[in-house]
Amino acid sequence: MINKSDLLAEHPKLPLDNVTPKFLQQTVQELIWLSGTAIYKYWFNLECQGLENLPPDRGYIIAANHSSHLDGPAIVAAQGQHINQVYSLAAKDYFFNHPTKAWLCQNFLNMIPFKRRGKFLDCLPACQQLIAQKKSILLFPEGTRSVMGELQPLKPGLGILVMKLQVPVVPAYIQGTYQALPKGQYFPKRSPIRVSFGPPLEFNHYWAQQDVVDNHQIYRAIVDDVYVGIQELINLQRI
Repeated sequence: MINKSDLLAEHPKLPLDNVTPKFLQQTVQELIWLSGTAIYKYWFNLECQGLENLPPDRGYIIAANHSSHLDGPAIVAAQGQHINQVYSLAAKDYFFNHPTKAWLCQNFLNMIPFKRRGKFLDCLPACQQLIAQKKSILLFPEGTRSVMGELQPLKPGLGILVMKLQVPVVPAYIQGTYQALPKGQYFPKRSPIRVSFGPPLEFNHYWAQQDVVDNHQIYRAIVDDVYVGIQELINLQRI
């Protein structure tokens, strides 16, 4: 029997391309945006640093540490733009494993399904369309939430996506979400949250090496650069 969630995830159209009425989608997203921003501002005392590092006139990737389900909304609330300006890559096996959940995530939360195991680049057409529209794509390159709240090694998928899209990456560090809602807990507690955006990382020097150096080395080098960028933000918060 065909699983509807598989159909949604196999063909990751952008939310505005699907059959959900545009008025309904815009209304629900507006409610999510306003209520979510208020919750993070007044309940979690959200603080943000480095907004000047977000490119204003081009598409880009935000690569952040990941330790809580609060991380994605924290980035959306912190970056200051409307929810329809930032999209998130979300694990197909977790967020798109049921038709209703898949419909909600894709239509109202701007999530793009990707496979953590297998054909990662199935999400590439949707990502290319977003970048062409000068929107940002949020990615958690650790691949899953950190159990201890510490930065884990980054997956090579980030390097592959950067090479395909040829866009800058803005490293981001999210602090406080682990204390508010760590992996394994279902109800958040009140804890201050801070989001820091680092200077965008450009990788133009790698494009010319594609036919000279093994691409896997380039993917790894990009991932290592992003890891350093996130770690530098972590170190600054510890000073």
